[in-house]
Amino acid sequence: MAPIGACWELIADQASWLQWFDNMSSVDATPWLWTEPGQTRVVKVNGLKVHEEAISLIPEQEYAFAIRKWSLPIAKKAAEGIRLEDRTDGGSPRTTLTYIGAFEPTFVGKLAQKILTKQLTAAWGPALKNLGELAAANASE
Repeated sequence: MAPIGACWELIADQASWLQWFDNMSSVDATPWLWTEPGQTRVVKVNGLKVHEEAISLIPEQEYAFAIRKWSLPIAKKAAEGIRLEDRTDGGSPRTTLTYIGAFEPTFVGKLAQKILTKQLTAAWGPALKNLGELAAANASE
């Protein structure tokens, strides 16, 4: 129940991730407001240090990043992102937020695929809900 612009502002502002992504304990980004592919950040999620790089930033449509370095032996390559869709239909603003992810698993990753899927769902589901609630609250101020 939030306008797409308010959702996008929170996604592009790297510092705001600490407010809505529960499992993220730190973020260091260059720059803080991502506007184009190639920009980078280092985050700590569940105690794991992850180096990420923006690969797709289409305002109010898609935000995606590649994982360039992490200590988990589960994927050779990985990318994650959020798709946004304006669902406003003449009434209150509504935005659909959808998690997207792609992984080229290692042998270990293939064995742990069900566990990884469960963990990603457990992290991203509440995060996107928090994002929507925070965006709605910010838009009403």
